[in-house]
Amino acid sequence: MTIALVFLLIILVFVLFVTEAAPPDLIAIGVLVFVALVGWVSPREAFAGFANEAPLTVAAMFVLSAGLQRSGMIEDVGRFLRRIPNMTESRLLLALMGGVAVTSAFVNNTPIVVAGLPLVLGIARHYEISASRLLIPLSYAAILGGTCSLIGTSTNLVVGSMASTRYNIHIGIFDITGLGLIVTISGIAYMLLIGRHLLPRRESLAALVNASATREYVTELMVNPGSALVGQVVSSTELAQIANVRVQAVIRDENLLPGPAADIALEENDRLVVGVSRRAMMELQDIEGLALVEERELGLTRVRTEETVVVEAVITNNSHFAGRTLRESRLRENFDALVLAIHRRGENITQNVGRIGLKFGDTLLLRISDDGLARLRGSNDLLLLSDTAVATARREKRPIVLGILFAVVVLAALNVYPISLLALTGVVALVLTRCLRMSELYDAIDWRIVSMIVGMIALGTAMENTGAAAWLVDRMVGIVGHANPILVLGAFYLVGTTLTEMVSNNAVAILLTPIAVQTAEKLDLHPMPFLIAVMFAASASFATPIGYQTNTFVYGAGGYKFSDFLRVGLPLNLFLLVIVTLLIPIFWPLT
Repeated sequence: MTIALVFLLIILVFVLFVTEAAPPDLIAIGVLVFVALVGWVSPREAFAGFANEAPLTVAAMFVLSAGLQRSGMIEDVGRFLRRIPNMTESRLLLALMGGVAVTSAFVNNTPIVVAGLPLVLGIARHYEISASRLLIPLSYAAILGGTCSLIGTSTNLVVGSMASTRYNIHIGIFDITGLGLIVTISGIAYMLLIGRHLLPRRESLAALVNASATREYVTELMVNPGSALVGQVVSSTELAQIANVRVQAVIRDENLLPGPAADIALEENDRLVVGVSRRAMMELQDIEGLALVEERELGLTRVRTEETVVVEAVITNNSHFAGRTLRESRLRENFDALVLAIHRRGENITQNVGRIGLKFGDTLLLRISDDGLARLRGSNDLLLLSDTAVATARREKRPIVLGILFAVVVLAALNVYPISLLALTGVVALVLTRCLRMSELYDAIDWRIVSMIVGMIALGTAMENTGAAAWLVDRMVGIVGHANPILVLGAFYLVGTTLTEMVSNNAVAILLTPIAVQTAEKLDLHPMPFLIAVMFAASASFATPIGYQTNTFVYGAGGYKFSDFLRVGLPLNLFLLVIVTLLIPIFWPLT
């Protein structure tokens, strides 16, 4: 009975992750509390995740990546790419993916994409290439490069830490580099020869910088008392005369009015939900008798347009605004910014624009003052989609940052100290040398990922304590026990990469690691090949935009559809399934 309840809990967790019914870190911590309350783990075991090497090392690597970003190095790489003469799309793709992959092998790949996204948008504009041709390759290169070392991605660190602490199996920082290089080169070759031809040429958020852009945002306007618009049918108002303006709905007394919006006669205080392009938004604000709902309801003084600029910004993965409404985010107070409109990938927002909860990947159209823009550049809550300089880049600190990273990598490779201790030492060194401030240190850490790892460790322990893991291993061995070990390994990789497309890669790595070790032991095989398969499979998220954070970042910014990732990424997933399954036994014998 207990085993059945454990698996029911796992299914529920997966459903909650996929549906985004609650923040993933809240789900993970909730699981930790639940398994402790029902007695599947002891309180000591439940809280052991907070002292585990994996979340501490992951947090430290986020900080080391931030140090590199604040040094302005990534920005300078973007400038270098723009100065290369005779740059064709294929050459640009090779240079971009190669550079990102190399960098991602040594620092966490998510911050690399965060820093590189606005630079790639600028490069796309410079070479007059659709950004949708470059942003998926940017994300894929970061994922591929992360497989080249133990510190390249959080999943590698999680599996390595669990293997060491639970099973006394040591995985060195460069033990996976040989296979990782082959996988990375194969992935880049696939993108150059095949994937490049499957990429869409689609309007992206980079095009929004141009006055002719027509991507639709959604904003909410209110009819002022005494407005000349009162009594007029929507289709006969000035709204209908502006190109790229579409009145989607009319809300009166908190009720959505039925029928076509164009046929509704307006009354005072009616709310208009309007689909609008960036250029049209500028014209819309000049219509007398209409006001943005945010300005009306909060009593804000309208900012003179000549004192401001209009920019686009994306909600980041560790943004404090995620889950809050536009009003609760207090962008006007914190950044002197007025939210003109919002764009959400793949969704048609039709009402209550000011009340919807913001999500990771949402794009906001902001009117902001110069002072506010300077503050926004230094914020980790919003990512500017413009080719702007890193706020107060500390280029004079770059040699120190590179020296610290080099020392961490070399000492870890020589097994002088554990990578967890070295990474934390590197963090201390960055702060003592003033490469990072303490406030920047805390802001750099994606606490959602850290919390998720802690919670999933508790769930993994519950699976072992209750016998659920052993039960699952027995069933798997009964099914594939007589098959070729390479086929068993391939099946493990396939399960891992399939789950990673739907839920967090870290959750998949934590849950599959004990199952991998126990399956190998049941079959009298060495567990190392199965651990490596879990590592690579948990990073192989190419077919959906939701399995890996880097894919989610470029999803909205590139104007992609879900099917774009499926078309480009699914063949890559299958290609790497074959390569990894065949090569793992060569690097790590099964027996």
